[in-house]
Amino acid sequence: MSEQLVDYASLSDEAKAEARKNFMVYYIHQFKGDNLEEVSNLADDRDLAMINHLLEENNFQTVDALLPLCERMVSSSFDRILKRLNMQYNLNGESQVNWDQWTQSLHTKLPVED
Repeated sequence: MSEQLVDYASLSDEAKAEARKNFMVYYIHQFKGDNLEEVSNLADDRDLAMINHLLEENNFQTVDALLPLCERMVSSSFDRILKRLNMQYNLNGESQVNWDQWTQSLHTKLPVED
């Protein structure tokens, strides 16, 4: 029997918190590497602006220090982004594929110029 997969909105609050935390780690790393193209193509600009402003002001901090700050200040923005990304999760909030694999799968779908 295969494991049930659901979208972000269907997760329990505890599972959403786990999914959000995992995505925040990915997002912060992508922000610090200036590599948010995939997310920015799919997310609302207002949510991105709120998150990125917070991260810019606190970019000197480590990912571990930024996680609680993001959770406290912009978790609802992350929630809205996660609802738009069409990722599937198991019931404990673990994504079907890790976020780096998700990024790679989007890259492989891009058209290649001759």
